[in-house]
Amino acid sequence: MFVCRFKFLLAALFFGLSLSAVAKNISIAVLAFSGEEYARTSWQPTVDYLNAHILKHRFRLIPIEPSNIEYLDQLVQQQKVDFIITQPVTFVELQVKYGATSILTLVDASKSSEFGSVIFSRSDSDIVNFPHIRGKSIAGANPKGLGGWLIGYNELKQHNVDVINQSKVSFLGVQENIVRRVLDGSVDVGIVRTGVLERLANSKNLDLAKLRVLNQKKVKDFPCLLSTSLYPEWAFVKASHTSKLIAKQVASTLLLMTPGSKEATARGYWEWVTPINYQPIHDLMKSLRVGVYQDFGKVSFVQYIKDNLVLSSMFFIVLIVLVMTGLWVLRLNNRLKIINYFIEQQNNMILDSVSEGIYGVDLAGKCTFINQALTDILGWDKQDMLGKLQHEILHHTHADGTPHPSNECPVYETFMDGEARFIDKDTFWKKNGQSISVEYSATPIKDKLGNIVGSVVVFKDITQQIEHQKLQKKYEQDLEHVSRLNTMGEIVTGIAHELNQPLTVISTMAFTGAGLIKSKQYDADKFLDIFSMLSKQAEHAANVIKHMRKMSNKDQSDYALIDINARIKGVITLLQALIKDNNIQLRLDLNQTLPLVFAQAVQIDQVVLNLCKNAIDAMDGSDKHKVLGIKTRCLDKTIEVAIMDTGNGIDADIVEHLFDPFSTLKKNGMGMGLSISRSIIERHYGNLYVAKSTHNMTTFKFTLPIKAPHE
Repeated sequence: MFVCRFKFLLAALFFGLSLSAVAKNISIAVLAFSGEEYARTSWQPTVDYLNAHILKHRFRLIPIEPSNIEYLDQLVQQQKVDFIITQPVTFVELQVKYGATSILTLVDASKSSEFGSVIFSRSDSDIVNFPHIRGKSIAGANPKGLGGWLIGYNELKQHNVDVINQSKVSFLGVQENIVRRVLDGSVDVGIVRTGVLERLANSKNLDLAKLRVLNQKKVKDFPCLLSTSLYPEWAFVKASHTSKLIAKQVASTLLLMTPGSKEATARGYWEWVTPINYQPIHDLMKSLRVGVYQDFGKVSFVQYIKDNLVLSSMFFIVLIVLVMTGLWVLRLNNRLKIINYFIEQQNNMILDSVSEGIYGVDLAGKCTFINQALTDILGWDKQDMLGKLQHEILHHTHADGTPHPSNECPVYETFMDGEARFIDKDTFWKKNGQSISVEYSATPIKDKLGNIVGSVVVFKDITQQIEHQKLQKKYEQDLEHVSRLNTMGEIVTGIAHELNQPLTVISTMAFTGAGLIKSKQYDADKFLDIFSMLSKQAEHAANVIKHMRKMSNKDQSDYALIDINARIKGVITLLQALIKDNNIQLRLDLNQTLPLVFAQAVQIDQVVLNLCKNAIDAMDGSDKHKVLGIKTRCLDKTIEVAIMDTGNGIDADIVEHLFDPFSTLKKNGMGMGLSISRSIIERHYGNLYVAKSTHNMTTFKFTLPIKAPHE
């Protein structure tokens, strides 16, 4: 038994020590308008309530009179007070200065969390509304009193009643004094906090019939006489350094306090509620420019510089730079005038030194200047061009001999709409009557005000360039033709074999038919079978020859909508013999819902033939199962063709240069097949590439756009 009691005492001791280790003294400052002694007596029950319900901490009260408000600022700034119970103006100042926050709002004895001011006169007075107050004497509690002055003063100001400059104002401290002075006639108008008149009437110290409330307002559920808008009541304020956990404990504890409890009534309030919006207090103080907002909207020059030190410093630096620059510009202005002439001369030299022809036109289309290159290219000199319509001189006719109207001239259109243009191919006419092909830009000329005054044209003779392009195109066509012939030569043996089979059948059937005739066995069914066989074999041979002739044709076919699956099947017709002779299994996976593509049929045949022939050659001599696979499918806006073989693959370092001209893996190959094939596909706005290559499989893919290139 003794051991159990000892363990209990020991545990209690450790528990007490642990509590003392974490317990903290919490100070609560309260604004004491009626003196420190009254504040201590009336607020101590609230503090005792916190001590009774939050055992972990000890709360103590610090009453502070309004005359000593600087001491409250000092305590908050030095973090020597944790909470403050204060009227809204003081809370706003603490919030702005030190980041304090409201955690609760007080509900007074009238059961309202808001209050205002009552502005009143004697009932027998001639002051019955706000305008009558002008020139009269008026009394309030103190200049910083909220309900006893500021709220009422703000209401008068909003009604254009300037009591500061038009009335005699006095501050009497205790609000009961204000009521007494109005009743005895020594003051015409008084401003007190809402509830004061009712409190005096309830204590038999005032007959409300002797007073007249000015601008009386009725607000639902607000029980007191009122002349102004309502504002939030006193706030329970948390200092910025105070723990949020402690603040939450205090707030929740006071919220659970029974409304009208003895602790609340000791101070004359009803309960605490969650904080309401104190922004109206900020707005009021800004409007009246009191407290922390006394300089609101007023910024002195010195203060502006202090508040915007970096910006002000930059401004003065820029100002000094501008002054120095201005002096420097004035100095340079004379020098610029002197060298302007030389610059103009130099510009003319530069203009004449460029290889492109340059000329300008005004808004009438007349030439304003030309450079030497124009004369060298076209033969026209300044005497021929200046002041004359340029279009009629060098731009009057198209290359095919049809007239070129001036209203369709890009040079004219440029100075009409102000948009620069680049024409990649057009015709200019030389002085000797010959035409040349040119590319040129036309740019609007603008004056200092931004108005368009003409156009400037910079052109280049591209006649030789176009001829070179034609030769290049012919060379590419010849090269592609050679590549096709080379490929056709490689498979000619297979084609001969393919043709030999139908020819043998035709020969055999013809011999059989002749034998039947000689034997006079005129069996009509047999003759029909023989003729049918002859027709099919002849048609097959004709198709092979027809496709072979198309593939070897040098002329390029026009672009047209083609069926890619049909083109693949036609190429397979030519390769059928090679596929059989090399024991290759053909796997076709052709999507039957493919749309048509806009392409040159013979060139696409050439690409498919090259890729299939390369695939067959890649499997030559291989002992493993040989497969040639061709697959088509439709992607988003393209058709994809994949050609796969089960050869030995292609090394990664070779794949990088596989499409370069004259790059080949064949002993006797030209090395142009893949290069030409990629060129063909790219001209069709597609892409040809090695999709996959391993030691036992290689896949080439190419894509073609579904829509026509011009779309």
